[in-house]
Amino acid sequence: MMGSRPSGDGSQPHHHMNVLFVCDDNAALSIMAQAILRTVAPTRFTAHSAGCFPNRALNADAIDLLERHHISATDLQPKSVHAFRASAEARVDLIITLSDGAADEDFSHWPGDPFVAHWTVVDATTADADGALRDSFWTLMRRIKIFASLPQAKLSRRLLERRALRLEPGYL
Repeated sequence: MMGSRPSGDGSQPHHHMNVLFVCDDNAALSIMAQAILRTVAPTRFTAHSAGCFPNRALNADAIDLLERHHISATDLQPKSVHAFRASAEARVDLIITLSDGAADEDFSHWPGDPFVAHWTVVDATTADADGALRDSFWTLMRRIKIFASLPQAKLSRRLLERRALRLEPGYL
């Protein structure tokens, strides 16, 4: 939910955005994205993740990769998009899908009327799973750092949405 809090320095109010990352299984891609965003911009964003068909457990290699880069995966568990939508946290400003399957999900009538951006990221379950997972991590890290660096307080929601769209694969 977008809210205003004083920035502490007497300048413009600070806008806090809730972001939901969605992939197919919520075991690797969306979990890594959630962990990265909450690490690189913890005071500007609240990061969530969910999956269309969630796994029972997190991808151990994804968790190892996060930990090797000093990114906490504490308290992260796979969850269903449908269960998340029914939760108290469901009101989000931006939904970022990370897989083609997630992009097909119907996000109309979602609480908070969020904007949806589609950032296709290589599926880490391909033949070279280790290399693909590492590539996915760095792709997410780059896009999330760019997105998190946008000056939210000076941009309208529409401009933020357009800039989020520019981080889709066709633009990078």
